[in-house]
Amino acid sequence: MKIAILTPSRQRPGKLERLIESIFKTSSNNKNIFCYNYIDNDDPRIHAYREYEQSINLNMLNIYGEPQSVSKSWNVIAQKAVDDGADVLIMGNDDQVYITENWDIKLSQEIEKYNKNLYCMWFEDLINGNTHCAFPIIPRLWYETLGYFTPGVFHFGYNDTWIFDIAKRAGLTNFISDVIVEHRHFTTGKSSMDETYARNRTQERGNLYTLDQVIFNNTVEDRQRAAEKLTSLL
Repeated sequence: MKIAILTPSRQRPGKLERLIESIFKTSSNNKNIFCYNYIDNDDPRIHAYREYEQSINLNMLNIYGEPQSVSKSWNVIAQKAVDDGADVLIMGNDDQVYITENWDIKLSQEIEKYNKNLYCMWFEDLINGNTHCAFPIIPRLWYETLGYFTPGVFHFGYNDTWIFDIAKRAGLTNFISDVIVEHRHFTTGKSSMDETYARNRTQERGNLYTLDQVIFNNTVEDRQRAAEKLTSLL
C-alpha cells in the first residue's frame, strides 16, 4: 500500500523538515511512504525548501507553483500522487508532528479491519479527538470518484470540514485513536503566531475562515451529491 502525505507549506521550511523527519522516523516501511509538498514560487524562503529537498534521501517531492489557495494546492499535489500510484491520500500540515511508532502499520490494519473500499479516517491530533476530522485520510477511489482531493473553492479553511461532512453523510467515518499526529497549532501554545498564520487571519486579506464559512454554508447540496456518488459504489 503506497501512502502519500500531501502538505502545502509557506515560509516554514524548518517546520516542514520537522514534519517530514517525524513521518519517516516513526514509520515501519519508508519505501511505501511518499511526501508531496506544494511551495509557492514567490515564497521568501524558497531557497531553504530547495536546499532541504536536495539534501535528503527520502521519498519527498516539492512542487513549486503559482501562489494560490491551499484548496487548490492540495489538488495539485494530490493529482501528482495519484499519477505516481498512491493508494491512500493523507492531508498534511507543516505544523504537525508524527508521534506514534509504526503508524503506517496501524493505518493498514485499520483499513483492513474497516473492510470497505471507501472511507474517511483520521488520527488523534491532541486537539479534536473524535469530534472533528482535521486531517482526512482517504483512498484513491474517493479521489477518482469525485475528481478532487479538496474542493478548490475555499480561500484557506474548511477543506478538512468539507471532506468530513461528505464522509458523515455517506457513513464513512473512522477515527484512529491510537495513532497520535500532534497538531502544534499556535492556539494550543505549542507554537507561536508567525507570518503564515497571520497571512490567513489578520493581514490585508482579512480572516479567510470567515469568508470560507459562507462558502461552506452555501454548498451543502454539492456535498450531498458527492456523498451520494460515493455511497453508490459501496
